[in-house]
Amino acid sequence: MVYQGKPSTGCANCRKRKIKCDEGRPACFQCTKTKRTCPGYVPSFDLVLRDQTKAILQKAQRKKPVTSSTNQLCASALRDSSQAPYYAVTGLSNQSPRAVSNIFHEIPEQQAICAFFLDFVLLPRHPDTVRGHLEHLLPLYQEASPDSALSLATTSVALAISGNGQTRQPHQPLARTFFGRAIRKTSAAIKDPIESIKDETLMAVLLLGLFERINATSDVSNPHPEKTAVHNAGARALIKHRGRENCKSPLAIGLTFAVRTQLAEYAIEEAIVFKRCSDNLTAMFQQLPKNAAGRLTALTINIADIRSRAKSALPLPRSPASETEVYELVEYAISIDLLVSTWPESLPEEWRWMPATHFDLPHQASQDSSVPSSVFQYLDSKDIYLDLWVLSIWNQYRSARIKIQAIILCCINWLGPSYEAQWYWRTVYAKMIAQGMADEICASVPFALGTKTTGGGSGGRSQGVEYPYIADKGKVSDEHRRAASALGGWHLLDPLRTCVRAGPDSKDPTVLRPGQSAWCAGQMERIGRMYAMQGQQGMGERNVWERHSFEFPL
Repeated sequence: MVYQGKPSTGCANCRKRKIKCDEGRPACFQCTKTKRTCPGYVPSFDLVLRDQTKAILQKAQRKKPVTSSTNQLCASALRDSSQAPYYAVTGLSNQSPRAVSNIFHEIPEQQAICAFFLDFVLLPRHPDTVRGHLEHLLPLYQEASPDSALSLATTSVALAISGNGQTRQPHQPLARTFFGRAIRKTSAAIKDPIESIKDETLMAVLLLGLFERINATSDVSNPHPEKTAVHNAGARALIKHRGRENCKSPLAIGLTFAVRTQLAEYAIEEAIVFKRCSDNLTAMFQQLPKNAAGRLTALTINIADIRSRAKSALPLPRSPASETEVYELVEYAISIDLLVSTWPESLPEEWRWMPATHFDLPHQASQDSSVPSSVFQYLDSKDIYLDLWVLSIWNQYRSARIKIQAIILCCINWLGPSYEAQWYWRTVYAKMIAQGMADEICASVPFALGTKTTGGGSGGRSQGVEYPYIADKGKVSDEHRRAASALGGWHLLDPLRTCVRAGPDSKDPTVLRPGQSAWCAGQMERIGRMYAMQGQQGMGERNVWERHSFEFPL
């Protein structure tokens, strides 16, 4: 390949004027400031493949075709299929994924990789929603050799998450095969003094952890959450080993921040104390842009400490010392809740959701349809968001608020009648906040899932899947259809699980209205059917909300 320098990802106006573009959406700051019409941005795959010059292509055609490199084959397929304008990023052509599938119908790992990048990594998103590590994957994957730890780990994740209810299960043995090879390669890289400090190795470790989380979510009979903890610990140890001197580039700092975010989310979910980074590593985070997702993560880290303290304090027998500890925990939880509640104040106006006016449900098109509207929406509530990732960040905030209210209510309930009068109004407020947050989570489900009930297909339109919309703005874009078809259910698993835990069947005090937690559990079962989340036969069926916990690292 011919290297032509780092490509510009800014809009055409800024590139023409030779000024820095902030790549804001829907229009960049420079165009907005000068009252120009922002023309948008070049699709990511156009930039990825820009170095495939005509001379190099002609030279490659004179040689005997070689098909051993997954990276080369995937890039070739994406180049061929990207003849349709903007397909690779915006999904304007619903035929393109099928074209990729036909090219690689006999090579499942390469088909899975192409689908993984198209459906999960390169979909356009608001820059304020970046919080994970997958946005850093493509530049590293381009430079990795086909048999490297990163390439093998990417292939294992792509196979594990690819397909749907009809095609997913046959890929799992192959995914585990690649996972085993990736584990061996990664172990060797960690032991090597040069390879261990590379960004590629750290990314491989993060992807191996993602593979374990996908398998734990998908297989009820073999969850193994402790394996995720092992990979998290490995990533943390690798960060310390790399040191500050090897974390100076924007990519390295971004990966370090992604590790911190992942560790914080795991600590919150498992109710364990979050171990703060050393001072020299914490100083690196100051170089990162403080986007909305990053600010929310920083505000919610203390929830892990609250849940850990509650887990140890609430089982204690009543005594003056234990009463004091629980009382202080209530005050601490209230202070954290006040801190987290300030997060929406810093958001731009475009992040605000709007109630949808129309939702073309199946029963409206056919009088014979037996599917009730309650399958797709709760109490006829449906909201529209800027994109799927903005919805996900909002639901992360709502889940955090619900978890804090649940702890407050548990502690007040433990303190007993003698404190009832003192905490009466705080109890009312906690239930009101939790109910409001749960209602907003439920109202976000139609935008993420639409009328989709089973697996299969991409983009949604070929299956007749509809999404809520506002009449004067028209129906949702094909871009959203593609993103929702691939990622909508994954983004909803954790917030729906939080709502179910706040219902009458949980050990915590009930904060939701009757039937709401059951509706959320039904939506999780629906997502399970969409993504083939099922265990082995004969293992017995556990409550879906007890086994599914997943936050996609995007």
